Amino acid sequence: MYAVKNEVIQLVIALMALCIGGAAEELLPKIAGVGFPFLMASSVFMAMSLHTSATVMFAVAAGAIEDALSGLPPATSSSFFLAVAALARWSEFPRGALVLAYPLYQWWLWVWTGGAYGVLFNRLLIALPLGLVSAVIAWAIFAWVERGAAVDEA
Repeated sequence: MYAVKNEVIQLVIALMALCIGGAAEELLPKIAGVGFPFLMASSVFMAMSLHTSATVMFAVAAGAIEDALSGLPPATSSSFFLAVAALARWSEFPRGALVLAYPLYQWWLWVWTGGAYGVLFNRLLIALPLGLVSAVIAWAIFAWVERGAAVDEA
């Protein structure tokens, strides 16, 4: 019973993260075309708390939402989010993986979309602080939500 309760709570948190993360990415202002990576941050945080199969599903769903909101080709973001979630899950520094992943994501978009999203160097300079801010905010919110929802509490 305890495990089922945790899984239901984590499912609700994951669905809320997808909805709120997608809304935040769409509604928050973009600086030179670079927005806050809340869906990527959600993928990293969920990689730390969900089972492997749930992590894969969440990263693919978050990437699909990112692709849909940004008008990117299918699976462009999903593949990168999946790789970042795997890196965060099996590395010792998941927050560091997220901060460094956002500039790499800008490079990834530049490679797969033919540079249609602006000058790469400018995007990389803007992506580093935005990735850091998004990581700190998302990590604090997710930690607060999990404490409030009593995930992993007996």
